[in-house]
Amino acid sequence: MWLIAGAGFTGKRLALRLGAAGDDVIALGRTAPDIDHPNVECRAVDAADPEALAGLVPRACVVVNSVPPTPGNTAPERNLAAAAAGARRAVYLSSTGVYPPGDGGWVDEESPVGPAAGGRGEARLAAETAFMNAAAEAGVEAVALRIGGIYGPGRGVHARLARGNFRVLGAGDTPVNRIHVDDLCAIIEAAGRVEPLVRPVYTVADDAPTPSREVGDGVAAMMSLPPPPSVPLDQVPPHVAAMLGANRRVSNRRAKDELGVTLRYPSWREGVAACLAEERLSGA
Repeated sequence: MWLIAGAGFTGKRLALRLGAAGDDVIALGRTAPDIDHPNVECRAVDAADPEALAGLVPRACVVVNSVPPTPGNTAPERNLAAAAAGARRAVYLSSTGVYPPGDGGWVDEESPVGPAAGGRGEARLAAETAFMNAAAEAGVEAVALRIGGIYGPGRGVHARLARGNFRVLGAGDTPVNRIHVDDLCAIIEAAGRVEPLVRPVYTVADDAPTPSREVGDGVAAMMSLPPPPSVPLDQVPPHVAAMLGANRRVSNRRAKDELGVTLRYPSWREGVAACLAEERLSGA
């Protein structure tokens, strides 16, 4: 049994994957998620309301927290972790935004965190810390996955190019870390199932951190579109500048080795090609 709180883009894909594997899944959202599968029960629940969570989490299940953080308020994370007392494991979906900007070098599970003050990374780190601490207090084994940029069918560079609103930040010469949603779901599932759990944190990305200009031009060529234009750093929202200009390469070695996952899409090239093929089949 699995419980997924925050069944949005990733959570919905995960619920369908688990349901197809024969697992029973409870999917939560502020409004009931739109997931059509006989093994998936969808409920409207506010994770900020401890009374709504009372008695909701089945014993011995795996809890996945995919709820976006609220700056200055970690009550949803603490409430959900407390409600998970008796669960077999809790998996928190965090972000590589908890790390500080780099110099183009590699970061992994042992790299020091240090997001910019006031940004989304700071809110994410506070939420991750609150969830992990509350899970420990509740006696639940927990693991945080610090994830690079998530893309998949209908989401990512290819989707923004199709809409005509993808821009490369500045020269686009700093590496960006990405992960296809299906590979991410495989890692989440492994983090919920693997025994024993080796560590409480994993960094998650594909094998190929790549400068955004190279990705933008490459995806445009795959779609027979012109290369995307550039936009100056000072003309984009701070959180976008922080993500695309972070200048770090995220190692996935431990996630693959210790969780036993082989990536289906080791780079954006294979992943975007699969997205385009799936969208063609679905008529999107």
